[in-house]
Amino acid sequence: MSMYALLRSSKQPPTKEQIEDSLAGNLCRCTGYRPIIDAFGVFAKTDDSLYTASPSESANGKAICPSTGKPCLCRNETDVNGNESSLLSSVKTYLPSSYNEIDGNAYNEKELIFPPELQLRKIMPLRLNGFNGVRWYRPLKLDQLLQLKSCYPEAKLIIGNSEVGVETEFKNAQYGVMISVTHVPELHTLKVEEDGLRIGSAVRLAQLQDFLKKVIAERGSLQTSSCQAILRQLKWFAGTQIRNVASVGGNICTASPISDLNPLWMSTGATFQIIDVNNNVRTTVAKDFFLGYRKVDLKDDEVLLSVILPWTRPFEYVKEFKQAHRRQDDIALVNAGMRVHITEAEGNWIVSDVSIVYGGVAAVPLTAGKTESFLVGKKLDYGLLDEAFNLLKEDIPLAENAPGGMVEFRSSLTLSFFFKFFLYVTHEMNTKGLSEGLDVANMSAIQSYTRPVTTGTQGYELVRQGTAVGQPMVHLSAMLQVTGEAEYVGDTPTPPNTLHAALVLSKEAHARILSIDDSVAKFSPGFAGLFLSKDVPGANNIGPIRFLQKKNIGPIIHDGEVFASDVVTCVGQIIGIVVADTHDNAKAAANKVNVKYSELPAILSIEEAIKAGSFHPHTTRCLSKGDVELCFASNTCDKVIEGEVQVGGQEHFYMEPQCTLVWPVDSGNEIHMISSTQ
Repeated sequence: MSMYALLRSSKQPPTKEQIEDSLAGNLCRCTGYRPIIDAFGVFAKTDDSLYTASPSESANGKAICPSTGKPCLCRNETDVNGNESSLLSSVKTYLPSSYNEIDGNAYNEKELIFPPELQLRKIMPLRLNGFNGVRWYRPLKLDQLLQLKSCYPEAKLIIGNSEVGVETEFKNAQYGVMISVTHVPELHTLKVEEDGLRIGSAVRLAQLQDFLKKVIAERGSLQTSSCQAILRQLKWFAGTQIRNVASVGGNICTASPISDLNPLWMSTGATFQIIDVNNNVRTTVAKDFFLGYRKVDLKDDEVLLSVILPWTRPFEYVKEFKQAHRRQDDIALVNAGMRVHITEAEGNWIVSDVSIVYGGVAAVPLTAGKTESFLVGKKLDYGLLDEAFNLLKEDIPLAENAPGGMVEFRSSLTLSFFFKFFLYVTHEMNTKGLSEGLDVANMSAIQSYTRPVTTGTQGYELVRQGTAVGQPMVHLSAMLQVTGEAEYVGDTPTPPNTLHAALVLSKEAHARILSIDDSVAKFSPGFAGLFLSKDVPGANNIGPIRFLQKKNIGPIIHDGEVFASDVVTCVGQIIGIVVADTHDNAKAAANKVNVKYSELPAILSIEEAIKAGSFHPHTTRCLSKGDVELCFASNTCDKVIEGEVQVGGQEHFYMEPQCTLVWPVDSGNEIHMISSTQ
């Protein structure tokens, strides 16, 4: 679907870079990207002559396929040796056409298009009533939005739903009134003004990318250093799918500590225009807007109207930074925005203004105030680096138990970002002949990250053993999966009166369950029942038949329960299951089950486990080859290496959600199940 959307929205055949960017937001654990990229690569017509000119021939007279560059067996010898003109006349010619033609007349095979009647339909305000009394409004004018805000001050504003959707789906957040501002034109402003750019709060990030590219091309680099930094940061902001719907204002007002853009708004000196329900407009600088963890200087009766991004001055440089686990579609470990203005004084180029802001190191983006004060009035050279580093450590402290972990690494990033910024500015001044150049070793620090287009090959030996073994056979479900026609559990029609389940999960890591109170959950809409360990008929376990008579289960050590009965050993352990008439009702009821715990001591290291004598039973394993003790005792070892290695907690990658549909037959004597297992 991502590739289809790219083809339908492109005026020209996409490049290979565009194809890879469009897939950056897709995560697939099991398929593998090489065959996907290879297949989609044919849409990038990198050399039109291959497809329009006469097919070339190999030494033996066989045609060369333009897609693979290998001899093609699709044409017989008479075709190859035939008349050139007759060959070309038999080739069907396709005239270039836009992929996104609305009327569809340009297509030889009719494609489904966006219905013209909806294109021409007059846009109307909306009011919808949803689950659990939720009300949804869609105003068409700013006045209508402000009127709704005056009636519902705590209403949540929605644009792309990329944040609120996560909050409601996974964090159990509930908003009684939601207002979609996708059709309020005053919030979609994109203007070039005398003092800078005016960016509406509802502008999509993908629209902002296109707008910045156009502005940079028209205005040149002198005034657009801020624009270039934001554009470079947007390249690594989430994925194409998110940027297509997420908005500038949504990212700002969410006030995430790891926002990639907020440190840049602050460092560039951007200002935010805010309007209240009485049409009063006030302006605040970005540095004063973020008050605390996900708290901003925005009252209930106010709306973020626009962002003013000022032009940069001569000898003013802005640079963005972001470090994550991976480049594409990942949240930052640490990010930063830095700006410096250098002016000439008495023959020296000194810092007249500087702004250094880090994200991902505190509840709000942090300004390095001491470092900024130290740099003002100084000549930007290597001599000030040591003192600047010491001040940065004071400005950006990270406690040992800081959320996100990796404290030592993240602290080093704050210093390395500033060093890269220093090198970047030094190099820019050198290009103007105003400072010494960088040595080769430091040049790599200022070069933008680039990655060549993905290429890959797969080699295997064909050794036929019987009918299929040893052959590259396409598996039975492949065609259905790649065409989107495969049916999964979620596609299966459910019978009438189907009940939906949600899990009651532990909120403690190691604790004894004291009580489970379902008195509130019972009165939740659609509630049908709560099942705990005591309700399981027979043993409180599942697993292979040979384990059915045992109390506990587990893939290796059989120490797990279906539902925790007495002690929980991790956050998220299953305590029970709630069933209700809808999935949403089941989740709501599960959240109302009140479990009381008594916290138990935790063993958090191997040393503590040894001291406490805490060992998993029957797990002693030893791998040895030869007489190990004799080898050490003989002193004939070439090298003996001793020491300890400690490995901290791992960051686990999620798997896809699982779903099961179960229904009883034969008066409950038999169970049928469709399960999306591995």
